[in-house]
Amino acid sequence: MDLGSHTFHLLSTDVVDGVLVPIDEAKVAVRMGERAFADGAISPSAWSRGLDAIEELLAPLAGRTPITVATSVFREASNAAAFLHDVRCRFGLDVRMLSGQEEAELTFRAVCAEMIDPEARIAVFDLGGGSLECILGERGRVELAASFPLGALRLATEVGSVDVASRVERQVMHHAGAMLDEIRDREPEVVVLTSGTARALVRVARVLGRSEPVVGCLSAPSLAALASRLATMSPSETARVGVPPARCDTMGSGATVLSTIVQRLGVPFVRVAQGALREGLALTVWEQHARAARGALLCAG
Repeated sequence: MDLGSHTFHLLSTDVVDGVLVPIDEAKVAVRMGERAFADGAISPSAWSRGLDAIEELLAPLAGRTPITVATSVFREASNAAAFLHDVRCRFGLDVRMLSGQEEAELTFRAVCAEMIDPEARIAVFDLGGGSLECILGERGRVELAASFPLGALRLATEVGSVDVASRVERQVMHHAGAMLDEIRDREPEVVVLTSGTARALVRVARVLGRSEPVVGCLSAPSLAALASRLATMSPSETARVGVPPARCDTMGSGATVLSTIVQRLGVPFVRVAQGALREGLALTVWEQHARAARGALLCAG
């Protein structure tokens, strides 16, 4: 289970020989960071929504306890430790707080598992509600990784509804410009976007007739056009072009972040991955168990 700034997710999966075999997935849009990024603390209403969401996600598990991690808003909110203590007392969950570096590495692990050539030099950009993770790696190993305060929910709260595109572009270049230039200079062979926002953009592209010949890809011109259009649309208008209700007011800022990245890198197109943090965590846990099992066999031998 992933407790994010915008959404809480639960992934149930088997891993067979290093390949994920998903069983079930559920999510609840909680928007924990809605006031927390501005006020520095999780609000009482968000606190209540978060506990209700965890209860809802745990209900089908019949007493099983998921591995649970927390990300951006919990790294920053002054009362995050108190909230996670409440979670432990109520549900028996020991939540692991991930650093931005750890979040980036787990996401990279999941994306590599999807690639036809996981040995390639891959740049990955994971846009969440509170943060943007930028990763560059080759042969399955991370070379560069950083987390920036550029999440779609955070920016939608900070920049307001006027002149969204230029405000968000300035924020991206201020925080992540140097990192983007370094990634560009290292010439990645594949550029991948992963997040609910990126996947929603693929759906919006179909609705607006901007789908690409290759499934799961977005061209730089299409992404720029989508970002420009979404940045000026009202939440009700974004809903009509296929944006999920929980993302209607954050799609303009999120799409602009991703378009700004792609324009700065100067690449013609990007791939949109299905896997991210949760899948990377599942694969990592499986690898740990597999190593332990091999070690036990060697000792027994």
